[in-house]
Amino acid sequence: MASIAQFRKKFKDDYFEKIKFISEYFSTKDITSAITQAEYRWRDRIWNPAGTFWTFMLQVLHAGSSCRDAVAMFLAEQAATGQKVTASADPSGYCQSRSHLPRSLFSTALKTVGQKLQEKACAADLWFSRRLWVVDGSSCSMPDTPALQEHFGQPSGQKEGCGFPVAKFVAMFCWATGAVLDVAVGPYRSSELYLWRQLWHHLKPGDIVLGDRLYCVYAYLAQLQDMGCDGVFRLNGSRALTMDFCEGQRLGKNDRLITWKRPLAPSRGLSRDVIDALPATLKVRIIRYHIQRPGFQSEEIMVATTLLDAKTYHLNDLAELYRDRWTVELRLRDIKTTSEMDILRGKSVDVIYKEIYMHLLVYNLIRALMWQAAIEHSCPLHRLSYAGTVQHINAAIPYLWLLAETEKALCLYRLLLEWVARDILPYRPDRIEPRVIKRRMKEYGLLNKPRHIMREQLVR
Repeated sequence: MASIAQFRKKFKDDYFEKIKFISEYFSTKDITSAITQAEYRWRDRIWNPAGTFWTFMLQVLHAGSSCRDAVAMFLAEQAATGQKVTASADPSGYCQSRSHLPRSLFSTALKTVGQKLQEKACAADLWFSRRLWVVDGSSCSMPDTPALQEHFGQPSGQKEGCGFPVAKFVAMFCWATGAVLDVAVGPYRSSELYLWRQLWHHLKPGDIVLGDRLYCVYAYLAQLQDMGCDGVFRLNGSRALTMDFCEGQRLGKNDRLITWKRPLAPSRGLSRDVIDALPATLKVRIIRYHIQRPGFQSEEIMVATTLLDAKTYHLNDLAELYRDRWTVELRLRDIKTTSEMDILRGKSVDVIYKEIYMHLLVYNLIRALMWQAAIEHSCPLHRLSYAGTVQHINAAIPYLWLLAETEKALCLYRLLLEWVARDILPYRPDRIEPRVIKRRMKEYGLLNKPRHIMREQLVR
């Protein structure tokens, strides 16, 4: 079995140190620390933890790549730098090593990069000098295997043998940098509020949480306030329908301070004891504003918040802030569509969790490069193209690896930052596009019976 001392000796040539925007946030030393805490031991073979982790990162960075593609990229990098290539191109060794790595390594890596990037944000990147987190949930599907079906489950509308297991996840995004601080993952039928509650240990007094109407729950607003934090959520359906703007204290036009009473029935994911421990009443500020869109009727938006000071937090500031909540949908699109996390490839529960963590880790590293480009070239971070950045990175990484620790590598890195900074998306507020596709798909029938039954019908 390999020891930590042997591990450090063997990996003097650090995979992560060769790429500057990665080495600032993550290194082999971090891997060593994480696997030591997990009390993980491994055989001293070709596919060691650092090499396996790096190959997995390459696989996710090149969206749609198979394990064979990832192994080929890793071996090509070694051969190009003059290293002796002893590993086989067969991906089975890499897959086995990946499955043996502790899951805690991936979750620790994600939180390490997210925290380091968030710490780099200066006071100008805060909202009213306070940290702001945007929370939202989504889902991703995976291969239809018995183990995944049992753990994650599938939507009830899909027939047995005709659907795919689905994992649900909730992530907390840093408003300033767009990075993911942490994620909670669970089966398809997990409560999104329950998953979000698992991330609360990251919150500190003074933090603000921004979310959609699902998170506008009396119990969570009260608990956030008790922690010294504040929430800004869209008013949920039932309260929005019965909201009377003649009630409560008037703070301004379309701005009211009202008192909510503790609910009689337990909230989702909370026991009766937790509800009884909440304060009997809660002061909540409700603001109202309208959105005008060409070709559509005016839409009324009502937002509930525990930011009660109307002089400090003006209605227009809160309206603009809630408008920024839409950016989390764009971040999820970057992760699920551009990086192709929408459909995972793993066949076991453990690998599925690792895939989710690795996709978010790679996303954070890409956001770190975008943040660096925005700082050095004084351009708006949230208008830089994520897809364009991924393409520039994939083009530059092989050469950064080959030219590591040379002046050429530094010049290439500076060019990479310049390319990223110049790839600015046009400003298109309230852009409207129909959710339809133009290209027709192949006219194949749908799988409406288990595959083995349809196969038997064909041979009859």
